[in-house]
Amino acid sequence: MNNVRDVKMTEAESLAFIEDCMATCMPVLQALATPKAMRVAVDLPIDTEKLNAAILNSTLIGFPDDMSRRYRNIIKRTQFFADVSAEIKYPKKEQQVERWEHYVKGMRAMGWSRMHDGYTGMDQDYVGYTMSNVVLDVVHAAIGGVAGSTATVLKAVANKTIEGLAKNAEALALYEKNGKKAYGASIGIMAVAQDKGEDVWAVLGSTSYFTDAGNTQVAIFEKMHFSAKVNQGKATLTIHEEDYTARKEAQAQAFFEAADRALELEFGIK
Repeated sequence: MNNVRDVKMTEAESLAFIEDCMATCMPVLQALATPKAMRVAVDLPIDTEKLNAAILNSTLIGFPDDMSRRYRNIIKRTQFFADVSAEIKYPKKEQQVERWEHYVKGMRAMGWSRMHDGYTGMDQDYVGYTMSNVVLDVVHAAIGGVAGSTATVLKAVANKTIEGLAKNAEALALYEKNGKKAYGASIGIMAVAQDKGEDVWAVLGSTSYFTDAGNTQVAIFEKMHFSAKVNQGKATLTIHEEDYTARKEAQAQAFFEAADRALELEFGIK
């Protein structure tokens, strides 16, 4: 049995949370976003089903090759809403815990459930590590809450996605740019799978750090040599399409459309 709790919000609770976020966040998004008339058009490949990775803000998401476009869109929009709204609501360095708790609640409000999550803060010396290895370790720990072949798929997707990022200069540059935050450098990796019972699973590992020297260069594939205050979050969660109701979807799409589209990049990994 999968070691996660079945946690759901009612539709009324979800919509109240989402509407509060929209009221706070939409003016901020609209003020920061590049005007539509100035946005650069991006030509995606005709076969969009082969795009199995995406960067949304400072989170890298990897999808199995057989996941439907519909579910990939659900995952991207809900994650983007939870992540960016948490940063807007709690932007200060000392609000790490509040940001994480808001993110988790934002995912629940959008329809995710059966959730297990944890968050820790520590002082850490990094000598000879790469941030990609650190955050992958957090993801692998989160996968421990999933049973059987689904866990195997999640681990393979996570590893493949981070390896693919290293080979894509455009994606890596955006990921590191998005990871520079006022509250400290931040990166996350989410791996997704679908089990035989049609449950869509996602595991997230997230790491942010702030050194005495300030907000450092992210450089996730370079070996690090510094001491830092480190915060790590991990979560295991699932979603069914029927829990992502039409009203939730409309709000998630409006949130995304109001944001700066330069925060997102979808790309393919072989």
